[in-house]
Amino acid sequence: MASSTKDMRLIGGHPALDLVNTVDSRGDRWGPDFIQVFDDVLVLAERLELVEPKVAGKLRRLLISSAADAEGLVKEVIALREALHEVFLAEDAGGPYPKAAIEIVAGWARRGRVRQVFKDDNGVFGWTLPFDSFEDVPAKFALEATALITERPHRRPVRECKGDNCGWLFLDHSKSGRRLWCSDASCGTHNRVKRFRARHAPDKPSRA
Repeated sequence: MASSTKDMRLIGGHPALDLVNTVDSRGDRWGPDFIQVFDDVLVLAERLELVEPKVAGKLRRLLISSAADAEGLVKEVIALREALHEVFLAEDAGGPYPKAAIEIVAGWARRGRVRQVFKDDNGVFGWTLPFDSFEDVPAKFALEATALITERPHRRPVRECKGDNCGWLFLDHSKSGRRLWCSDASCGTHNRVKRFRARHAPDKPSRA
């Protein structure tokens, strides 16, 4: 089983959803939470290629002298994550996005937008974050999330895994568009085994 953002499965199909999935279980059992310190967020961003390794290294060096500033952001990152969970859980249910949660996401995205610079990357121009502040990392997740939200009319809806004690979110990229589980190898297999055992369980003798 995964124990941190270093070894958790990245099955959300989008960075915003993988951020939401940093809670191992959202069913009857909640947790564990893979985000405990700011480096957990940075590790996830690096694995998702939102932050280049050299940039992640720069921020880790900055952690040496500004650890308190970074750790102070952890609660805000978790609040952003839970707002994203509310937003995309509402999408899975086919309802409107909750306004309070959307405002949290939009607030972080605005913080990212005002810091973006128009940069030439070997002849390819585009907007990018400088990543010279710890806040740029959650802002990047929020920018990715708002892009996913605005694309809603042109993509499949975000879904919640129906596995026992799971509740992870994912974008269905399967050909059929009928995916039910975050992972067929884990929740899917567990559910099939559970149903098989239920079908073949011996009948309980009736009481006289």
